[in-house]
Amino acid sequence: MTGAMLKPRTYGVGRICAVEGCGTRLSAYNPSDVCALHGGAWQEERHHGARKAAQREEMARRCAFDLCGREFTTTNPARKYCSDACRMRAFQARVMEARRAQIEATPIRRAS
Repeated sequence: MTGAMLKPRTYGVGRICAVEGCGTRLSAYNPSDVCALHGGAWQEERHHGARKAAQREEMARRCAFDLCGREFTTTNPARKYCSDACRMRAFQARVMEARRAQIEATPIRRAS
């Protein structure tokens, strides 16, 4: 069966959430007897995100933009620049340096 699309499993049309008082119609593709609100997955995700944020601690870093070098604190381990301005200036500097390198590497053609 290479390349063939498999038909998605369905669980019946017209089913209603099993929680008393909830009249939510369940999707034919939902294998559960309850709707997403009563399934509890959204609560687990919310608590998981709160735990993850609580685990992050502040760290002191130095701005990666050479002309700045300012120290700043962040809880984001991927953050390299102290501000958006420094991030944009660093990008502009990289672009200009790449252009200079490209111009220097391009051979000069002389008419003969």
